[in-house]
Parts: sequence; C-alpha cells; structure tokens
Amino acid sequence: MKPIRQAQGEPIRPPQGKQTMEQKLPWWYFALIALFLALATFLRLWYLDRIPTGLVSDELDYVLNAKAIYHTGGSIISQDWSPLSLTTVPNEIPKAEFPYIISLPFVGPFGLSIITARIGYALMSILYVLLLAATASVFFGPWVGLISGFMAAINPWSVYYGRTAYDVPIAITGYLAALFILAKYKGPTLLLALIPLFIGFYSYIGTKVLFLPFVGVSLVGVWLLKHKRRETVWLAIVGVVSAAMFGYFVLHLRNLDANVRVNQLFTPYDQSIVRDVDGQRRLTLASPLTRLFANKPVVYAKAAMIKFFGAFSPSILFTNGEGIATFSLWEHGLFYPVDALFLLIGIGVLFQTAPGLLVLFGILIAVATLPSVLSTVGTTYVHRASLMYPLLTMLIGYGVVSTAGLVRKSRRLWLIAAIALIYIIAVINFSYLYYFRFPYYNSESFGLSQRVYSRYMTLANAQNTPVVNISASSSVGYYRNFLFYNNIPSADTIPGIRKAFRDKSYTWGLSSFMDTCPSASDIARGNTTYILSETSPCKEQFIKRPMIAIPTLADGGTLYMIFNDHLCGQYALPAYPSGFTIDDFDIEKLPEKQFCERFVIRYSQPLYLPQDKNGSWLTP
Repeated sequence: MKPIRQAQGEPIRPPQGKQTMEQKLPWWYFALIALFLALATFLRLWYLDRIPTGLVSDELDYVLNAKAIYHTGGSIISQDWSPLSLTTVPNEIPKAEFPYIISLPFVGPFGLSIITARIGYALMSILYVLLLAATASVFFGPWVGLISGFMAAINPWSVYYGRTAYDVPIAITGYLAALFILAKYKGPTLLLALIPLFIGFYSYIGTKVLFLPFVGVSLVGVWLLKHKRRETVWLAIVGVVSAAMFGYFVLHLRNLDANVRVNQLFTPYDQSIVRDVDGQRRLTLASPLTRLFANKPVVYAKAAMIKFFGAFSPSILFTNGEGIATFSLWEHGLFYPVDALFLLIGIGVLFQTAPGLLVLFGILIAVATLPSVLSTVGTTYVHRASLMYPLLTMLIGYGVVSTAGLVRKSRRLWLIAAIALIYIIAVINFSYLYYFRFPYYNSESFGLSQRVYSRYMTLANAQNTPVVNISASSSVGYYRNFLFYNNIPSADTIPGIRKAFRDKSYTWGLSSFMDTCPSASDIARGNTTYILSETSPCKEQFIKRPMIAIPTLADGGTLYMIFNDHLCGQYALPAYPSGFTIDDFDIEKLPEKQFCERFVIRYSQPLYLPQDKNGSWLTP
C-alpha cells in the first residue's frame, strides 16, 4: 500500500495499528488531552440547571423512577419493577431497562432537581469524549485520537445530548467502549467487551435492532484489520454470547411490554406500503410492467432507501439539524459546516491509505441507520441513528490531521492556527445559539410552561390557596411534573404517590390534577384557583371571567389560563414576556414577585369569549 505523497514534503503515512498511545509522546500531548476534557466539561456543565429549561416526558420518567428505586430498592414511582429484571417498565410507553441507574446516585441522596437529574448523563458524555479519543487512537494513531477528542468535546450533537437525561448517549457510549476493547486488546481481555455491549443493549430500545449487525461487523473488522486473523476463539466467544443475549431478549419479548415496539418496525407489510402499492396500481395505465414495479418489495425498498439516505442529509448534519423541535439544535446542524470539508478529506485520504479501514467504518455507519430505517414512528435521525456520529467524528479528526500533512512543515503551524481559528468562531456561534437563543425560542420543547405552573401552584399553596389543574387528558403527566419540580418523592411520600397512581386520583396537598370540570358553584365561590390548558374541556365555564396566563416565550401566546388568581394579580404583570436573563430560569429559587412578573402575563379585559364553529375562541 503506497502512501500519498505531498507536492512538497514528506509522504502521508497510512494509519498503523502500532501507532498508539504506547509510543513516546511529548508532555504537552497529555496537556492538550486535559484541555479538551476541561472544555468538554465546561460545555456540558455550564448552567446545566437552567439549560435546557425543563425536562421532557422521557427524562422525567427515568428520573422519577430512579428516585423511587433508590428509596424502595426495586420499585418505580407507580408500581413494582426493577431495572435488574431486564424488562421494560410495565404499563408505560416502553423505555430501556438501565438508564434509571445513571441518575440514581444523584437524585437518590440529593433530591430532585434539573441538575441532579442530568449530572450523571453529563458525566457520561464527558467519558464518551475520552473514549472516542482513545478509540480513534487505536484505529488511526494518537494524533488523530487527540484531534478527534477535540472534535467530540465541541461537537454540537454531543454537547446537546450531554446536557439531557436521554438514554441514547448511554447506549452509544457502551457500543463505542466495546469497539475500543475489541480493537485494542488481545486474548481473554477481549471478553471485557461483553460488559459495555450488555450495558449498551439494555440502555436504549432503538439500538436493539442494530445490536447483532454492529457486533458482527465489528468482530469481523477487528479480526481482519487489527488482529491479523488472530484471536479467533476469543472473538468468536464474544459473538456467541452476544447472540445469546439478543436471543434471550427475543424469546422473552412476547411477555414484555416492549413487544408493542415490534409493531413499530417498518416492513414490506406495513400499511403505508400496502396503500402506496394499491395507489400506484390504481393510477397506472394497464401494462405488464405494473406488477414488476408496483409491488410491496419494490415500494418498500424505495421507501427504505429514502430513509437511509436521509440520514446523510447535509441539512441535518451540517446546517439546520433535525426538524423535530425536541431534537433540534435551533438553526444548527449536528456538526459544524467546516466539518463537512474535513470529513470529505478524511474519506478521500483513507480510501488511498487504508481502504479496509474505510470499508469497516462505512459498513458500521450504514448499520447505525437501521433504527431510523426500520421505524414507523418517524425517522428521528438525531436520536435513532446516533451511533453514526462518533464514527463520523473520528473520520473528521482523521481529515484534519491529513490536511495538516498535505503542507510542508514550515507552513503547517499557520494552517493549524487557521483551522483552530475557524473552529473557535464555529464554537462561539454554536454557543450563542444554544446558550442564549435556545432557552428562549425552544423553551417549550422542554416543557418550560409545566415547570412554571408547578412553581405557581406551590407558591399559591403556600398561601393556603387550593389550585386545580384541568386538562383535556393525561392528568398524570401534569402530576409527574409537579412531583418532580417540587421534589416531593421521598421514602415517606412514595407510598402515598403510588396510591394516587393506583387510584388515578392525582392530588397532593392543596394541588389537584383532573380532567373533569368543576361545578359552577365551586367556580363562583372564588377560593380555588383554576389552571386550564388551551385544550381543556372546561373553558366555556370561565367565559368572560378575568384571567392571567402563562405564555410561551417564543411568541407570547397563551399556554395556560389562570382563573381566580390570588397570587400574581397584585404585581405589575406584563402583557408580553420579554427581557429574560439566564438567571430567570432558576425558577424554583425566584422570589414570588420576580417569578410572577417574568413568567405570567395579564389581560386588560376578559380575553376568552364564546367559541366559533371551528372551536376557536372569539376575541374582542
């Protein structure tokens, strides 16, 4: 294999398996490692208690249940269950088995808060950065490992998920750790890869479908490229045990609540495929070619390919990101635009220097798209196809190092300085979008208003004012938010909470959550405050009554209407939310006056009048 030669200077050498951290490296190499770990830590922990501005439902479930498991030893917030059972949570939207454990050491002894909910996941993200650097070192050498570590530390996707309590990063870190062990070590030590594989498999339901393909491709790849067709026995044991792990799950799937996810797999027999085939045949002129092209396998293959190539959309990867708000980085891709250039360079150089390694990474990236391709519940690449992002990050790191190798040594320092300047500007721009615009414009994606009404109810209760939250459905969701933001679950309170779930009577102290309307006499007494969502079935009972409201920060639109207020009406409430600072999002610590004047708005006249024929409220 011949190295690529520069126009002037030394050849670029292909990556060698021997060039690892074992070679003698200057002291400043390790100083730079410490620097990018410090940078990764800062980006993931800075104002973690305020950004994102709240918890979404999946995060909330993991954290509340972790708190319950801590106090009960094996029961979630609503019923008996343990993550060690290797089953999904019953009677809920099926979620992974292990992520509860990540936040347990923090929410257990230290109480419930946004910081304790997410700190474990943030630390896992920092570990991911170090692990990616180590993995890149094994495959490409220590200098690519160093640069890849920097890329991972500042990567927008990694920063975003490192500041949430989502399950995906745990699974990805587990799979990456397994790949590192398989490529790095020899002999019986290879069996240690089974531990992170086990953790990864039980940490995210979506990645279960790619488990065996990932393990198979990784084993064959490291057997051919890293172990030179040695270590066959130990690698085979890893493969057999992994297959047994997957088989155990499948055999018990029929009896698991996760079985509902099987119905969400995208197959040629999916109803959307059937409808598409029928539509094509109905709208096609009579032809012998119709059945050749308008059939379920062909239509399915086309739809699957569209999903597959969608994972590589430049818009998602480098410019705008995912369109789904909860997974959106707000006007920013999962990578930086400049990363696209170095990715192409990395692929091009690797094609000439180590094509076998490029094939391995290419197949693993293709495998990573399977959860998105095989899902009927949207594609959600940023979430389900996330295993491809550490692989792309390593290729980008390789591209940066290769680019530096294309110029003569006398000019290399200037090139490195220019690249560093570009990334400094890119990180500053991303930080501006994420830390200063994201909390404002995308606050509702993380349920800020639910955090606000929970605080309102607590402050009103402190003044002996009963508060009733009336929703169209799912009172349990509102109840969960209230429990979390008020740090209610404890060893003493969990029995009462579980009784509330069992009886479907969601009340705590003077706060109640229901989907039935109060009587006219109850409303008229005026001693109870009512909070209604826009979809509440009881709005007509409050026609022409004075109100205040909890608005969305993005456009000032009403999210929750508050009637019979006894708390915030005494203050100078604005007509439109504005003028926020990052300190305002420390909501649970805000004084009553500041809380009201920041997050509650006033109407000069009763806003909600009778509805029109479409169900919209008529306004003056």
